[in-house]
Amino acid sequence: MVLFCKHNIRQFLLIWMLFVFFSPKGSSQEHFQQEVNYEILVTLDDRRHELNAFQRIEYINNSTDTLRFLYFHLWPNAWSSNNTQLAKQIIRNQGRQRLFEDPQLRGYIDSLDFRVNGRQVQWHTKPDLPDICRINLNEPVTPGDTICITTPFRVKLPDGRTSQLGHIGESYQIVHWYPKPAVYDSSGWHPMPWLDEAGTYSEFGSFDVSITLPDNYIVGATGNLQNDDEIRWLNRLAADTAWETTYLYAGTRFPPSSEKMKTLRYKEDLANDFAWFADKRFNVMKGQVELPGSGREITTWMMFTNLQARLWIDATEYVNSAIWFLSDHIGDYPYDSHIAVQSVLGTGTGAGYPGISVIGFEDDARSLNESIAHNMARSWVNIAPGPGESQFSFWGEGIARAYTARYIKERYPERMLWEKYFNNREFAEFLNIDEIPAQRIDEIMWLVKARQNLEQPLDLSVRDYSREQDVHVNHTKAAMDFDYLRAYLGDSLFNSAIQTWYSNSELRHSRP
Repeated sequence: MVLFCKHNIRQFLLIWMLFVFFSPKGSSQEHFQQEVNYEILVTLDDRRHELNAFQRIEYINNSTDTLRFLYFHLWPNAWSSNNTQLAKQIIRNQGRQRLFEDPQLRGYIDSLDFRVNGRQVQWHTKPDLPDICRINLNEPVTPGDTICITTPFRVKLPDGRTSQLGHIGESYQIVHWYPKPAVYDSSGWHPMPWLDEAGTYSEFGSFDVSITLPDNYIVGATGNLQNDDEIRWLNRLAADTAWETTYLYAGTRFPPSSEKMKTLRYKEDLANDFAWFADKRFNVMKGQVELPGSGREITTWMMFTNLQARLWIDATEYVNSAIWFLSDHIGDYPYDSHIAVQSVLGTGTGAGYPGISVIGFEDDARSLNESIAHNMARSWVNIAPGPGESQFSFWGEGIARAYTARYIKERYPERMLWEKYFNNREFAEFLNIDEIPAQRIDEIMWLVKARQNLEQPLDLSVRDYSREQDVHVNHTKAAMDFDYLRAYLGDSLFNSAIQTWYSNSELRHSRP
């Protein structure tokens, strides 16, 4: 009887800790969330590789504080010189190089003219941080106030060999591209320089974005497309399956850009970011999936070039299965559509944005399936984000990787480690690893570094990790920790806890 009571007390404490960990109500400070609503008009110049834009922001102060200044992120400036935090990170990880001294690799944002409620304001970038600026308000913003912030801006897009924003030829990956207010929450301001692998922490609100570009570009973007003509064109492209037999000899060169321009309008509510991708060579597929909880139907789109078309033939099934699995285990996907888009950028290893999963180059169909599931899981974490992976870097990757491993284990339960890495059973038998499941690779990679005394703690900022340890700790060990917790509690209790966290945190900021 004593043992029974101790077991119950221990389990009660563990469950209590789990719910406090995942619930935004666990904080002793009152929760509030600012609202930022965007209207953006942007034109792509694919000769100069530039964006020319105008932005109007409605900023609603839902805090109990009076604000006398605002911090904004100007993240394209992370590519502006070798003195930025991004450049220092790349040089630290990859060795000294010319990097952003090369005009093709350089990117920046300029032509800014911030006005608040129609009046010009003084602003300046932070010392040594050109991708963060402070706007000094002419009049304070009191609790409950709404202000209108406008500015034109121009973005010079970098060559896409260095990081997530940029272009390879006339293929465009437009992320972190517009002036964005930093988050103000119960802990204060969160101005963050852009770093690879650091994630983002952004305010939620609505987006109304109009993109003007040459008529023959195929675009995947956050939100719901408002142009009926464009929707009909995408449907025709999706119905045309000729690429399945022609991609081997169709080539991958860019066709000339149309002289005719088009303007595409996208709208989305309750999003914390807006990303878009444009390429004249995309093949298009379309699908639908019914969510297990609500029964809502989600439209899925797959956009990819001939570079990896052979792997994407079954991508509709991969995307739909991942959406169903994550909705069933975590909570219903909140948007009406989801796009899986192939990135051709040199660092396009994958990312998740509201309504979009970005997929890099993969070796085989199973790797593509895993990458789609993982970056879609990142989208789920983005729907209920913690306060920036730059501060709690285990958060996004740990949850996403744990669910990816769970999904892949269900899809490929018999897959062995040797099949994934060198596909030679005789060599695997010689090394005595022929019976090790593929899922054990994460544990093995972590143990190698841990036994060399190179392991870093789990609760550091991403800036405090080496690139290698960011992978081994935040991607690998964090995912293993969630798996161990699930094994201890059992699937039913663990699933219930995660689903409770998600329902409490969906489309709002949550804190560990």
